[in-house]
Amino acid sequence: MAVAGLLISTQPGEGCGGAVALARWGASTLIEYVLSQVRAWPVDRVVVVLGAAAEQVLERADLGDVTVVIDPEWEEGVAASLRAGVDTIMRLGEFDAIVVGYGDQLHNPPEVVSQLLESHRSSGKLATVPKYRYAGGAPCVVGEGLWSRLMGLEGEATLEQLLQAHPDWVDEVWFDRLPPHRIVTPDDLLDVRRRT
Repeated sequence: MAVAGLLISTQPGEGCGGAVALARWGASTLIEYVLSQVRAWPVDRVVVVLGAAAEQVLERADLGDVTVVIDPEWEEGVAASLRAGVDTIMRLGEFDAIVVGYGDQLHNPPEVVSQLLESHRSSGKLATVPKYRYAGGAPCVVGEGLWSRLMGLEGEATLEQLLQAHPDWVDEVWFDRLPPHRIVTPDDLLDVRRRT
């Protein structure tokens, strides 16, 4: 099974230098830190979708050898960015599944993705999602049979909402840990630093 990693990193954030991707995390930007984890995932290619302050992100962050997609419609909502990423992967024509993650989400270890993919291969379901303590979350594995549905999402509709509406499509994998943190404001970063 050929797998692509899709990282949605389009959020403007509040007080984060024009984009959440450019918030500082340690000695690097948030997107550089998140990509360092995504590159360790068991995927064959990584596609990153940029939106807010995309040109600044390209200038100020080292994205390495990932495939970059700039979504001109990112202000429509996350559905537009998901469509842009899935469309790019479909055009490549070589993948059977996509692991969808978010550029504002910290701590996505490769072992989580490995377990999700292993379960996805054997379940026969259209999608495989993590079930953390108290909540669901990302990253999620989406099989090719669901991609046309993702291309039909609009506005603020999310992958998670689509899957919640169709539980029979979904395989859940339990992880005995809290879901990864999502970063929207600099205060979120401070909160995560205090906890780690």
